[in-house]
Amino acid sequence: MGEKNLSETNSNLKIAIIDDHLLFAEGLKNLLEAKAGFLQCLIFNNAYQALQRLPQENPHLSLVDINLPDMSGIELTKKLLSKNPSMKIVILTMDDSKETILNAITAGAYGYLLKSSSFSNILKDIQAVLQGDIIISAEVAPKIMEEIKKFYRPKQKESSSLLKPLSAREKEVLREIAKGKNNKAIAEELFISEKTVKNHLTNILTKLNIEDRMKLIVTAIKEGILEEEK
Repeated sequence: MGEKNLSETNSNLKIAIIDDHLLFAEGLKNLLEAKAGFLQCLIFNNAYQALQRLPQENPHLSLVDINLPDMSGIELTKKLLSKNPSMKIVILTMDDSKETILNAITAGAYGYLLKSSSFSNILKDIQAVLQGDIIISAEVAPKIMEEIKKFYRPKQKESSSLLKPLSAREKEVLREIAKGKNNKAIAEELFISEKTVKNHLTNILTKLNIEDRMKLIVTAIKEGILEEEK
């Protein structure tokens, strides 16, 4: 998508940044407004401000740091989602520990991004979340996948019946999802469009009666979808 079209797409969207590192927050705000064309970027430098203001501001997406002065970003995520379960929250932090990543996703975050990523990659991932995707930064995706595998021992491929309703192509898509790939990466890997990937994802979620992508990843790993490649 070109820069002009991207700005037009974002022109009615509001982003909240919850981060006590004001220099970083201001810099990100300026880039999101000037380069990506977002209507407005709000900055809150602690969790208390966010809890008081976000319900009224109703941003389309909130970027939350893990290390806030009055509360962890994970605890803030839980509190915000208890007030508004449909709120889209993405963790944006320097913390790349496996335990923190898993806790954030389990708390309901739509994504986990690192501040060390380039602005172009952060923007790309923000756009993906706004379109309904769940994003884990490429730098930390392998860690979270390994952590999930530790908690859930995969079944032998012949013992899994849950995945039988899926077509061969849907299983291919699910296998890539279970590796932590986003829709764009899956489309490139399987030589199909992102729209086709989204359609397959919708069908998979419906057939397996699963609500979201992260639960789908856990289920796929438990059911041995990655073992089928071996």
